[in-house]
Formats: sequence, C-alpha cells, structure tokens
Amino acid sequence: MKNLETYKNRAKFANSMLEKYFPKAPNTIVSDIGAGFGHMKKSVNDLGGTWQPFDYVKKIEESIFWNLNNEAPSTVKKFGTVIFLEVLEHLDNPLLGFQNISNHMLPDSIIILTTPNPQSSKNILSLFLRGSLYAFQEKHLKENHVFTPWKHVVEDYLKRCGFDILEYAIVDTHYKEHKPNSIKDWIKQKAENYLEYRNPLAKGMSYGMVAKKV
Repeated sequence: MKNLETYKNRAKFANSMLEKYFPKAPNTIVSDIGAGFGHMKKSVNDLGGTWQPFDYVKKIEESIFWNLNNEAPSTVKKFGTVIFLEVLEHLDNPLLGFQNISNHMLPDSIIILTTPNPQSSKNILSLFLRGSLYAFQEKHLKENHVFTPWKHVVEDYLKRCGFDILEYAIVDTHYKEHKPNSIKDWIKQKAENYLEYRNPLAKGMSYGMVAKKV
C-alpha cells in the first residue's frame, strides 16, 4: 500500500483539504454539517467561502437545525463543499443521511469527512482484550455512537449515493506522542505499534475521506 497522508487531528485534515479543493468547487457555499461551536468558520471565511452551519443539537445561534433523516431545509442554499467531521458515527441511518446530503449538493461538489477508525490499533486491541471496540462500547451510546464506520462500508455508501472517492487519510495521531507511564502502558504501546506495522490502516484514531459528487 502506498504511503498515506497523516494528520494530527481533524482540523488539520479539514483545513488542508479545504485549501486544496475549495478553489475547484462549483460555488462558494461551504456547509458545515455538525458545526458544533463553529471552529471551521474562520477557515471558510479566510478562503472567501460562505459558511453555512448545520447541527442536530444547536451549540451556537448561527446553526441551522437539520435532522439528516430528513431532506435539507428548503430555505438553505445548495452546497459546493461539505464539511462533515466526526458526525457519521452518530447517525441512526447513515445511508439515508448521505443521500439527503447528496441531494442538496451540486455536481462536482466535494464532501470532506472524518470519522472514528474501527480498525485502529487501539480499537483492535480493545476488541481482543474487552470484546468491544475502544470507541464503541455500551457507554458510548450516551453520545449516540450507533454506527461503526468501517472503511469499506463508508466507501460503498458514498458510491451508492453518487460519489467518487478521491482521497483517504490517517487522522488523529496525537496518541503517538504519549509516553507510557507504566509497564502495562508500555506493553499496550508496543502491541499497538506492532498492529500498525502489520496494517497501515490501523494507524490513527480516525480516518478522513474526500469524495466528489458526480
């Protein structure tokens, strides 16, 4: 497998992809779905884009309510670019969510997404030791972590909704900087390193994708 681009966190990935793809977008509307507290607003504005934030649980007044089980609100503008960071795993019906997003995107528009990586070394080690993935235990239902976004499934859903996959990247690698504080931590770190050596897709707590609507 060719070397994959690696990003320390989702913001660095999203900003890099915005700078790369925004100039090619069919319009300047950037829809930030799952906008949270609006961390991507400045990046969009700095590029000359029009930031259009959406959320299911509004954390800022600017956000427009959107339940992705439904079509986009009729009052909003068609998207040229979509930012979709760490939202997919919260969707009860991710295929329908992708379809509703796609239906409001212009041809040749871009979706930039990140989502937890089920095959990360931490997840695989947790599955072996606990019988459950690190980020998808029962306690994570409080966060509505209800969809396990395996790479091949997400790619299939995107293709079924009219997208071509352009890029895949490793995201959220800050754990690599942590120093073990005990023998147990040291052993776990060595096990994670081995899993990542055997499978490059085991790197990163999240992964990123860029796809174009065709």
